[in-house]
Amino acid sequence: MRSLRQRFVLAAVGVLLALTLAVLAGVHLLSRDALLDEKARAGARHAALLSAALSPMLAERDWPAVEGLARDLVVGGSFTHLRVFDADDREIAAAGEPPAPGVAINPFVFGGDLVLAGQRFGRFEAAVSAAPSAAAERRMLLGLMVLGAVALTVAALVQWVLAQRLTRRLDALVEGTRRVAGGDLALRLGGGPADEVGRLADAFDRMSEALSRRIEALETSESTQRRLVEALAEGVVFQDRDDRVLECNEAAPRILGMTREQLLGKSSMDPRWRAVHADGSPFDFTQHPSVLALRSGQPVHDVLMGVDRPSGGRAWISINSQPLFAAGATEPHATVTSFNDVTARIEAERSLQRANEDLERRVAERTAELASARDSAEAASRAKTEFLSRMSHELRTPLNAILGFAQVLRLRLAPAPPGVDQQLGYIEEGGWHLLALIDDVLDLSRIEAGAMTVSRDRVQVAPLLDDCARLVGAVAARHAVDLAVEPTAAELYVEADRTRLRQVLVNLLSNACKYNRPSGRVLLAVDAGPRDVRLIVEDTGIGLTPSQLESLYEPFNRLGAERSGIEGTGIGLVITRRLVDLMGGRLEVQSRPGEGTRFAVVLPRAAAPAAPIGAVAGAGPGAAAAPGPGRTLLYVEDNAANVRLLQGVLAMRPGWTLCVAGDGIEALERVAGSAPDAVVVDISLPGMDGFELCRRLRAEPALRKRPIVALSANAMERDRRRGFDAGFDDYFTKPLDLARFLSWLDGLGQNPA
Repeated sequence: MRSLRQRFVLAAVGVLLALTLAVLAGVHLLSRDALLDEKARAGARHAALLSAALSPMLAERDWPAVEGLARDLVVGGSFTHLRVFDADDREIAAAGEPPAPGVAINPFVFGGDLVLAGQRFGRFEAAVSAAPSAAAERRMLLGLMVLGAVALTVAALVQWVLAQRLTRRLDALVEGTRRVAGGDLALRLGGGPADEVGRLADAFDRMSEALSRRIEALETSESTQRRLVEALAEGVVFQDRDDRVLECNEAAPRILGMTREQLLGKSSMDPRWRAVHADGSPFDFTQHPSVLALRSGQPVHDVLMGVDRPSGGRAWISINSQPLFAAGATEPHATVTSFNDVTARIEAERSLQRANEDLERRVAERTAELASARDSAEAASRAKTEFLSRMSHELRTPLNAILGFAQVLRLRLAPAPPGVDQQLGYIEEGGWHLLALIDDVLDLSRIEAGAMTVSRDRVQVAPLLDDCARLVGAVAARHAVDLAVEPTAAELYVEADRTRLRQVLVNLLSNACKYNRPSGRVLLAVDAGPRDVRLIVEDTGIGLTPSQLESLYEPFNRLGAERSGIEGTGIGLVITRRLVDLMGGRLEVQSRPGEGTRFAVVLPRAAAPAAPIGAVAGAGPGAAAAPGPGRTLLYVEDNAANVRLLQGVLAMRPGWTLCVAGDGIEALERVAGSAPDAVVVDISLPGMDGFELCRRLRAEPALRKRPIVALSANAMERDRRRGFDAGFDDYFTKPLDLARFLSWLDGLGQNPA
């Protein structure tokens, strides 16, 4: 190992050597360039002399003279080679040998043209020996090397003396550094000259003093940190690169149930540890947090481990391990590991887990019981719905004949004989009442099953009130009640389902008429606010007691009216209230016994449209429009009574001819031969049902634009939706509303397909 003095001298000598070599190389290159320039000028002079001597000989074609001159110049002169060529480039003289490739000293080669009086007579090639110039170059290079060696020697001696003087005080600094490293922090080196080394000595003294203060502060900090670590409730251990415990606080052996001496020197992978995972399986010590931290250089947190104490019992600890790095190191040299005693928490969690498992088991059992009960209830609900649907179908089919023929007779016999019109009215009233009961039961069933759907459209109030009053007019007349409708602005609209809102108002008006007193009064009024609209039905009837108001919306509870002789089921108001709720409104009621009752349907107000909606006039049921000649109506029905009813209906419209098909196959055969002008299809057909038949009829090009309607006892809402999805233009239900059907039929007469 070289000293600083030696490195200083060697560095200085190296620099001088490099400079000397650079100077010698430069001088050598300059002298060589000068020699080359001299050779070039000599070549030019020789070329001029040769041209002056040889050109007259070539002009006279004196070849022997040329050859003799060439030989004399090579043998007796400085030329080593000479060749002469005539104007046709033929060689006429040659002396000496050309230089062989690779010789140590190559001659200087040159050539040129032989010209006399501006005329070229030939050319020459010549070579002059380079030995004299090479010898001169060697002598000059040798002199330069001697001069450089002398300069280097002198410079090295001077540098050695200077280095001795400069490094003597540095040696003192080195010795002082060794003493400070050995613990002699009181050493001071100041008091020397104020040069660079002197300033370095002063800096050394300041460093020694600062180091003394820093070590004192570190000792104080270490003592404080040790007290803090000892005061921690969690165990802390320091482990070296081999994972052995170097130091620990008092809590560490206490948590593990051992002494400090038993813990020190122990590694995380010591086979004497009896540790388990949370599930009770043996702990893999290669995955211990301190081992992982040493291996990966990343901290490891919250590893749960159970340790069997030597004294008995198991301690559950949560371990965190942090790798420690030396300054600039990429791999950790130690770890600090801390762990908490979480035995109480783990035992509490396990107790809670056992309780939760027991609770989950009981909940699962109860859930299974509830699921079974729910499945049973859903099955019962489906059975009820299916039963109601079937009963509705079975009841509507005979009602269709009863009400249909009663309507046909009333229209045919108008004006009817005395007593007959009243008898037909009784038949119709009983039939429509039975149909209303069926519809109410179906509506209540759909509402309770959550299958009732309503639309939220903009509904004009004034025509709706007039329509409701017209529908209830017969009931009001039969009970001798005065029904009045308060005038309403045409631009008033509410947000509701028009059909369901009409059902709600008709039910309230019917009740107000039925439960009124003779010569009583029913008022249908409107109270419009900026955001809500109240549709009010007010009567002068018997009123309701507070206890009756409390039970007003209980299904099938008629509040004592079952003894009054007035027909009813006790579910009308239940359906009314729930329909209002579905439309986003509310139903309010006020009543006093003996004074009457006031119902209010409160609905959101809707903005009026930009243009007023005009009413569309329709033909009455008794008078037929003038249909085109020979119009055909195909009726697909397998029930003879229903066929006879429609025959009776069409008898009032002589412009129409009825064709009957008993099933879907027969209907398709009939339309293949001649397309009818309109088609009425029953849904419950043998083989192919009405929905499929409608789809096939729509596939016929001639029937794509023709009216096709359903006439069925399947009156559920889902049946109507299926009908429109299948392609029906309208969906008539049994019993047939003859006035509505004839209005539709007459509309076809006015607008032929």
